[in-house]
Amino acid sequence: MKIRIILPLFLCIVMTVCSVTAAKAFPADLLRTGNANESRNELLRLDETAAALYEAAYMNNRQAGYKYVQQLDKLVNKSDIRQAGQAAGWKLMEESINSITYTLKSGKVTSDWLTAAARIHLTTDALLRPDHALWLQYEKVMLEDLERVNRSWNRQTDDGAIAARAAMNSFNQHLSRIEAAASMQRPTERINELRDRMHYTNVLLEAGMKGQTKQDWTDNSISDLEFSVNRLFDNGHSQDEEPVVAPVGEAHPISWILLLGAIIMAVLTYTGWRKYKQQPYGVKPLS
Repeated sequence: MKIRIILPLFLCIVMTVCSVTAAKAFPADLLRTGNANESRNELLRLDETAAALYEAAYMNNRQAGYKYVQQLDKLVNKSDIRQAGQAAGWKLMEESINSITYTLKSGKVTSDWLTAAARIHLTTDALLRPDHALWLQYEKVMLEDLERVNRSWNRQTDDGAIAARAAMNSFNQHLSRIEAAASMQRPTERINELRDRMHYTNVLLEAGMKGQTKQDWTDNSISDLEFSVNRLFDNGHSQDEEPVVAPVGEAHPISWILLLGAIIMAVLTYTGWRKYKQQPYGVKPLS
């Protein structure tokens, strides 16, 4: 058998064996890639439903709102979706869903479900677009809140503490709106730290309204609160913190390249074999 048959056949066998070996070497990565695609499709449905719920709340369409909140309640319990984010964020999202469901079932005339719908929409957006999430835009807004708190507290009037406490209400509302979204992407310790410092600052301002606090205590508390805000929006992780979402495994195309090569070699082997059958001894020139 001539080399035009032996060589392609040998290469075909080698590439086939290598492609099978490579495919077996990376099954977990390929499986994770498939699961990631399924999870993203589910997250896309979740985000679209949340957007529809927010629009219904904005238009005060209670019938449509009840329909979409029921859909959300089913979607959030799917295991594919729960692979993203972390437990604290999902718990807060479920609380918002339950709050809207109760409001719509009870027939109360309230705008609270618009706030809850906005909170849910920010959370689903954070799951679907973690690097460009809408909640990240609240950093500037919340720092401006604290700037107003600080200016009000340090102005030379008797109503400084009252004005500062009123400014803190805006900060509280903004934190409440983004808390679930932030909990999906940030370590729980950062959220708890910010919550604790916000509570302590509110206590000091309320005491200041009664003339029962010291200037430097409140100044330091506001400064610490600003530090916590900056830390919350920082997407870096310290050495003792783990990222919320692990990187998705990438597919390895080497096995497909080897398999394609094996197919090509098989075709060349077959072509060479046919020619050999037709002309087993070839054509020799006349001497």
